[in-house]
Amino acid sequence: MMKKVLLSTLIALAAVSTGASAQVAAPAAQTAAAGSNVPALFHKPVFFRGVVGDINVQVNIRPKADIDEGIEGEYFIFGNSHKILLAGEIEGDQLFMEESENGTNISGQWDGKLEGDSLVGSWMSADGTITKPFTLKAVVQKPAAAPAHAAKKAASNTAKP
Repeated sequence: MMKKVLLSTLIALAAVSTGASAQVAAPAAQTAAAGSNVPALFHKPVFFRGVVGDINVQVNIRPKADIDEGIEGEYFIFGNSHKILLAGEIEGDQLFMEESENGTNISGQWDGKLEGDSLVGSWMSADGTITKPFTLKAVVQKPAAAPAHAAKKAASNTAKP
């Protein structure tokens, strides 16, 4: 049943092109919101960077419209612009996601655990013949720096008597 729900989510994700990148969320308190068993970190879009085996990846995860319905997103391998769709659930500190390279067929699954602001676990190919460990760390959004000329102008305006 879960595979059917996740597969239909992956198909829906493939049909919808977001076009805009999700904002990076700073790691939040790891406690779940009232009435939910989903860690606060996943109540907003969040980017993770890390490795699957020895491959560098960025994983973008966002809550579905109702967070209790799960999470969705995509990931890419650095140096490759192809995005692979993700859909799954997170309950407490446990994560389960399925991936689809074509939006129709499941190409792999992710089983992991939230440890602070990191996800650790294993990725497995759809046929179960390949398993790789993964370690991902949440990327904290840094405030945009003001352009150097704007900072210099502001400093010169305050320095005048």
